[in-house]
Amino acid sequence: MRKLILNRWIGAVCAMVWCGTSVFAAEPKRGGTAYYQEDFPFQGACISAKWPAGNVAMKGFAIRVGHDANMLWDTDLLRFAAGWTGGYLTSKGVAYDGGHGAHPSIVGEQYFGTKSGPGWANAKGQFVDDRTEPFGPLSKDWCRWDGMYVNGSNVVLAYTVLGTKILEQPGTVEADKLIGFVRTFKIEKASADLLAAIADVKYGAATPDNNGLKIGTSAGTNVTMVLLSGAPKGVKLTSDNDGRALLSIAKGTKDALFSVIIWSGNPENANKVSGLAKAKPQMVAFAKGGPAHWPEAVVVKGATNTSRTPDGAYVTDSITAPVPNPWNRRVRFGGMDFFSDGKRAALCTHEGDVWIVEGIDDSLEKLSWRRFASGSYETLGLVIVDDVIYTSGRDQITRYYDLNKDGEADYYENFNNDIKSTEGFHEFVFDLQADKKGNFYFAKANPVNSGGSGFGSNERTPGNGMVCSHSGCLFKVSKDGKKFEVLARGFRAPNGIGVSPDGQITTSDNEGTWVPTTPINWIQPGGFHGVSNKLTSAQLASGFIPPLAWLPKNYDNSGGGQIVVTSEKWGPFKGEWLHESYGQSSLFLMLKERAANGQMQGGVVKFPLKFTSSVMRARFNPRDGQLYIAGLSE
Repeated sequence: MRKLILNRWIGAVCAMVWCGTSVFAAEPKRGGTAYYQEDFPFQGACISAKWPAGNVAMKGFAIRVGHDANMLWDTDLLRFAAGWTGGYLTSKGVAYDGGHGAHPSIVGEQYFGTKSGPGWANAKGQFVDDRTEPFGPLSKDWCRWDGMYVNGSNVVLAYTVLGTKILEQPGTVEADKLIGFVRTFKIEKASADLLAAIADVKYGAATPDNNGLKIGTSAGTNVTMVLLSGAPKGVKLTSDNDGRALLSIAKGTKDALFSVIIWSGNPENANKVSGLAKAKPQMVAFAKGGPAHWPEAVVVKGATNTSRTPDGAYVTDSITAPVPNPWNRRVRFGGMDFFSDGKRAALCTHEGDVWIVEGIDDSLEKLSWRRFASGSYETLGLVIVDDVIYTSGRDQITRYYDLNKDGEADYYENFNNDIKSTEGFHEFVFDLQADKKGNFYFAKANPVNSGGSGFGSNERTPGNGMVCSHSGCLFKVSKDGKKFEVLARGFRAPNGIGVSPDGQITTSDNEGTWVPTTPINWIQPGGFHGVSNKLTSAQLASGFIPPLAWLPKNYDNSGGGQIVVTSEKWGPFKGEWLHESYGQSSLFLMLKERAANGQMQGGVVKFPLKFTSSVMRARFNPRDGQLYIAGLSE
């Protein structure tokens, strides 16, 4: 059973908790669709569509929209990349079936798509990608992804284009046994002329027909039609020289609620399509939150005194994780933090869930778990600031809001999404920490090739990721989320970082290309820590900063995070650093000194404690002063 492990200091109530497991119950069958929830409207991942060629949403959300239909939203480019029916997603990818060199792709019949590029035109009315690399978001003065509201089975997307706030609800509509994909827009006032890409037709071009509808004339068996419903003056459909269907919104258009309907099918049914536009446009009431998806708590009992050091100074207790659970969810914790009362903790999983546990006390008799959020993209870091939960995933730092106080998130806000992500399976985003000033820190892996040898190139190759300017970096984000900067470079897979009370940053790494064995890095802003990829300059590589320590493989073959002891209750080690081992499921005391040349150097001493799984995240509880450690393993 998956567990949190808690160690107690004898003589003073001192806890150290570890969560993770080497075995867990009710795991979905590998390769099956059980990895994806049928009762929740979205899942984040890097997702491929079937067409147009190269149609990949690097930061995608597969959104269920009813009638066995789905739509793929691209948060970097603010476009709907595809609409399809008859299935959901493949279970390919390291977070699902464990596969390397692959990611999910749509399953079923695709009815519309848009080519990889901006979903909205720039101030000049052009769909020109202004990014220096084909990764990451478009410039903020052009557009910004703001977040997503959840209400039951519906979602409402929030984003900004040329200063105009836009709300959009994807869905479907049925008439005369025909199904249309729907994009319902709500715009308070357009501050500029706006132009959106609606569909690139697979066969032929978009042209007007006698009824004023936009129609894609097919060279194959299907025809694609685009319709407007409830459009006010200033809103119309048009097309460009490539024949793609576009939506035009004139500057000054205000208080607009209207829908765009996309249908594809047999040309014999084209005369029935106008019925899809008869329904009055509606948007779900999202502002005050929606009904709970998972009202049932999972109640379990922990175990005390599960192991101890030979001298009895430290004792481990176990806090049982919510497995099995009614939703058959895998529970592999990737981040953890405490609320200010110290009685509740939030934990995120690699699968994109956030759980909240209550009842952490001396007895561990009644631990109550509730799911708080779901659907995020490989969340491997979590921090709580002012009792608000933040997670780090491959797409963004997400800030969560429970609008109606029912114990579940209703708004998934994009706090910062400046990070660039490619198709590489190994581009994990690790940990999330905050300093006393409110700045956030997290790290990103290099895109290791399938099979583990070397890194991807700056060209797309099957099965491998592409190196970008954010590969193998440590990042800092300001308290308000607006400033994003690279703090250090040269990492392979820095699973875990540390931030001391005085602002010192540390990382570890995972052995492999350029990393002979596990290091503990003492970070200097602007520093380079040894791992080169195809974008690493000779000048940068020449400034290599040796680690504080290299750890032999039998000590640690894959590092976790670090933490400074801040509690009076944790023995003689207040003010000292601790190092966590993911690979050896161990905890170490770091010994350090600054050499005459200014280099930090030192070693580690292992705590003689037994953990049943990996150790990579640690927090001191503000209530009891004890150390809680979370880990991930299967």
